[in-house]
Amino acid sequence: MVAIILNVTLVISTIFNAYIVSVLPLSTVSASRVSEIYTFVKEWGSKGTGDGQFLRPHDLEFDKNNERLYAVDRDGNRIQVFDKNGKFLFKFGEKGQGDGQFLVPYGLDVDVRGDVWVADRGNNRVQQFDSQGNFISKFGNVDGHPSSLPGKFDNPRHVEVDKNLQYVYVADSKNNRIQQFDINGSFVKIIGKLGSKVGEFDMPTTIEIDSQGNFFVNERGNERVQKFDSDWNPTLAWGSKGSSNTQFCHMEHLALDKFDNVFVTDPQSDPGCSMEPRVLKFDNNGTFITKFGSNGTEPGQFRDPEHLAIDNKGNVYVSDRKNNDIQVFSLQKSS
Repeated sequence: MVAIILNVTLVISTIFNAYIVSVLPLSTVSASRVSEIYTFVKEWGSKGTGDGQFLRPHDLEFDKNNERLYAVDRDGNRIQVFDKNGKFLFKFGEKGQGDGQFLVPYGLDVDVRGDVWVADRGNNRVQQFDSQGNFISKFGNVDGHPSSLPGKFDNPRHVEVDKNLQYVYVADSKNNRIQQFDINGSFVKIIGKLGSKVGEFDMPTTIEIDSQGNFFVNERGNERVQKFDSDWNPTLAWGSKGSSNTQFCHMEHLALDKFDNVFVTDPQSDPGCSMEPRVLKFDNNGTFITKFGSNGTEPGQFRDPEHLAIDNKGNVYVSDRKNNDIQVFSLQKSS
């Protein structure tokens, strides 16, 4: 394989519907590598409280069979469930502090059994449901008030369950740490503290586990992604504040595909940034692959891309909390 070193490789592609332009600056490309371009496929949703409508959609997660897409309707204080084509199936939750109720739900995970775990941010707790949305259990703050005590939360934003159903990991955002619990919600340990060194966190927002057991965490405060091994030893970090292909600006969340590639939603919305929201794709070692999206309300455009999920065919589902919709993009490859 021959490596070709270039200062900038520019690929401009107008896709079938003329909605997407892909610009791919690269430092090193292989002669045999193909360009990856994501094209808009479909969208659904609008602002409202009806079935299939949203008040700031957030996290998205497929079940293990890739048949159901669970979507957090943040300000609607509910979870909505769709099939892969966007057909509404059912919903659960309402505003409140009781079991099965939410106050600003934020992130979720669907474990290998199909149970749904929700980071109930405003109530400072995690709730567990079965696949139909029936309440099972909860852990965290009893009174709902923020706390920095071990096993308690201040604005939990995401939850991740390992594939062996042993541990639950929670992004305890305002406490700037990850907390580990056993599958029954009993506290195990604290990982990390406030800081910018490797292994430290500033507003962690998402936790994902790849097929090898490595952990990925993105941090809004540090505008970076960190990779850890299965024992939470830091192995890699990339990103800083800015608008290049390896920088982020008000980064939201990340997700992994079946090949362990890393996708990041990057609104670029802070002063001094590009104001061109986008989704960035990296390989498992943080090497930039491609990006897609631009600012607007047309199909293929974003105003504030929030979270994403990737199905087993590589289609990318992106929630946009200002456009109140979910958009689907598919991968096209060209030499």
